[in-house]
Amino acid sequence: MHIVTISEMRELEAQAESRYGLTSPILMQNAGKSAADLFEAHLLPTYSLKGLKVLFLIGPGNNGGDGLVMAEHLEHAGVLISLYYWKDKKLVVAGEQQQGPDIHEALKTQIHNADYVIDALLGTGRSRPMPEDMRDLLALVKTEREQRDDLNVVAIDLPSGLNADTGEVDPGSIAANTTITLAYPKLGFFFFPGRDYIGDLAVGDIGLPDDLQPSSKTEMITGQQVHKLLPERPLNSNKGTFGKVMLLCGSLPYPGSAFLAGSSAARVGAGLVTLAVTEKMLPFYASSFHEATFAILPEEDAESFDRANALIEKLAGYKALLVGPGLGQSANTREVILQVLEHLRSLPDKERPRLVIDADGLNNLSALERWWTLLPKDTVITPHPGEMGRLSAGIKVSGGNIERLELARTKAREWQVNLVLKGSCTILANPEGKIRINWWGNPALATAGTGDVLAGMISGFLAQGMPSFDAATAAVYLHTAAADLVNEYMNIERAGLLASDLLPYIPMTLVNTEFSEL
Repeated sequence: MHIVTISEMRELEAQAESRYGLTSPILMQNAGKSAADLFEAHLLPTYSLKGLKVLFLIGPGNNGGDGLVMAEHLEHAGVLISLYYWKDKKLVVAGEQQQGPDIHEALKTQIHNADYVIDALLGTGRSRPMPEDMRDLLALVKTEREQRDDLNVVAIDLPSGLNADTGEVDPGSIAANTTITLAYPKLGFFFFPGRDYIGDLAVGDIGLPDDLQPSSKTEMITGQQVHKLLPERPLNSNKGTFGKVMLLCGSLPYPGSAFLAGSSAARVGAGLVTLAVTEKMLPFYASSFHEATFAILPEEDAESFDRANALIEKLAGYKALLVGPGLGQSANTREVILQVLEHLRSLPDKERPRLVIDADGLNNLSALERWWTLLPKDTVITPHPGEMGRLSAGIKVSGGNIERLELARTKAREWQVNLVLKGSCTILANPEGKIRINWWGNPALATAGTGDVLAGMISGFLAQGMPSFDAATAAVYLHTAAADLVNEYMNIERAGLLASDLLPYIPMTLVNTEFSEL
């Protein structure tokens, strides 16, 4: 699903009118009805609309118009609607208008009685600071919500005061429980502080023709998209059908990394997983990962040439190679990585396993000048912000600000890699400048080892023949989906998830249609 900027959305609306005669009032009617339908179908699955009390805060522009159309449809469905027109300072309750000096108290009463408050004050077109009296209005809603958890705020298109391009928010903005955005998600939704104000996200239809598409190369990953990307599992298949993945991961201080990455590669359906380990490490993995096979390497203090050759000799026939998690950063290990990379670059495309580099693989490379010139074609790299900073010669990289987007796009082109820049809304970028952003976030994933699981999932999808950018896309989305399932089934709210908890839930995400819609 495309993600748009303010200017891209305006251009779409202009083309809708000039090419198809879809004027602003027509689009407004479509938007308001779609918002009402989403409100009824998705936000109230267990409640009756009849008798529900909903207060609409109506602004002076198109956003207010969308809200009025939505209110009309909900009123026909039996919702008890009240309308507050901010510009006119007018309150309409059951068809009766109130204005004048008592309006403030009457408004406070309506907020107190409401089950839902609909924020239809400001849309994407407003970039100036919010007027003080609008801030005061939203402050009343915020105060009421602090006193009772059952008051829900739904924003139409976006929370008022949120910059749709940057994610900046006005001091008067209040967070929505749910945002019903119109036509497409807006870029600012994916970056902080704006991301914290969106709540659950639903996308309404304003009736744009299918052949009228944004020019943007930026997309939001959806479950529907991911499930179309997943490889088929034909009845007449065998383990060879789904490819072999080799892992150069783990070391004495970090033995769990190879287990987590290898297990997740198997959980997404790779036919065979092989761990390249030393004889000293073999008992640990053989006792904990019974399904794996092993390529035995010389001990870590052996000559790097011997260690690299022992791995290279085993690589024939493997579709994917993961390098890095838990590997360590010794000079010897770095030389092994360099020799393996040299071998991969020498192979024809059809014979070369596709490469994923994560964690210490990236840390080792970042110590080298022009490290990206050493990578074979179509490599996937998966840095977190700290690793991304080191790879970028010390640039400070945030975990969720808008600057991450252009950095990811620029560096993926410069380095000619498929880049997975991890964070609250993980950004994927390919060498052609295409961007995919993962909407779903789960703070329970902020714990050791979950990145190893993600790298293993990407490798497992690559082993099955998925294109690199698609393999990374599917893995990022399903990684978060698995965390959500852990939260649900283990009753974990925000913390306490272990990376190994993800493993048994990964297969459920491959078939779970719950994640196919927003």
